[in-house]
Amino acid sequence: MNLSYCYEKLSEAVNEMCVSNQSLKDRLRSCVRHGLIFFPMETFPEGLREQFSEIRSALTVVRMPCHIEPYPDSIDTLKPSEVRGLIGKVISLRNGVAAEYYRRSFHRIDGKSINESIDEDLVQKITQLMGT
Repeated sequence: MNLSYCYEKLSEAVNEMCVSNQSLKDRLRSCVRHGLIFFPMETFPEGLREQFSEIRSALTVVRMPCHIEPYPDSIDTLKPSEVRGLIGKVISLRNGVAAEYYRRSFHRIDGKSINESIDEDLVQKITQLMGT
């Protein structure tokens, strides 16, 4: 798995969380559907691996929709502030991966990198989602 694929899947997950009308817990649960917890640790830049590890450990025991298990989903046990914090970590991870992806993709031969631009619409959606 490469950084490009990781960036694509994280972007899809963040976009879905930002535009969804579901509860914050269900939005967070949707990250699992995008395979977030299955990314190899080595896919991520070294500076983001600890953050990914925290997200992965929090989401590892999340039940997939339509599965019937006798134990509670780990997201169901989180407080609303913890859910918002975890969503913030996923968004932050996506932004870190995006920065590294663009740095690698648009690196000039002379060693200078092109400034990345952030989609203002996505920033507004994130702000609305986080309630800030």
